[in-house]
Amino acid sequence: MAALLAGLLVAGAAASAAFSLDGDLMRGIEDTTRSLDSNVSLKNKEAAAAEAQQLVDWFAQVQGYYEAKGDAADAVGFSRKTHALASELRRALASEDYDAASDTLGLLVRSCKTCHEVYKHK
Repeated sequence: MAALLAGLLVAGAAASAAFSLDGDLMRGIEDTTRSLDSNVSLKNKEAAAAEAQQLVDWFAQVQGYYEAKGDAADAVGFSRKTHALASELRRALASEDYDAASDTLGLLVRSCKTCHEVYKHK
């Protein structure tokens, strides 16, 4: 599992040259997070799992983007934390632990908001 995660991070960093953060991506993340919150509350395992996986993939790209950028240490930290939380959320859903998934989703949303306070208006 660790090797897979490391591979995804390397791939995300390599792809980051062609990847850019834009409003469409962030709105997609926000919309997916809202839908995921609903699906976790409804215990809709399949939809929630698919949305959690999408967040894992997107946050791997965001992390790779900031790591490749090189001048955004805070953003690297925020993106690593958010990627880890998305992965934790995916694991909670896989084990059908909806309470843990809900708690982790709350932490993920707060992490997003913290990053946006620093970087959204730059």
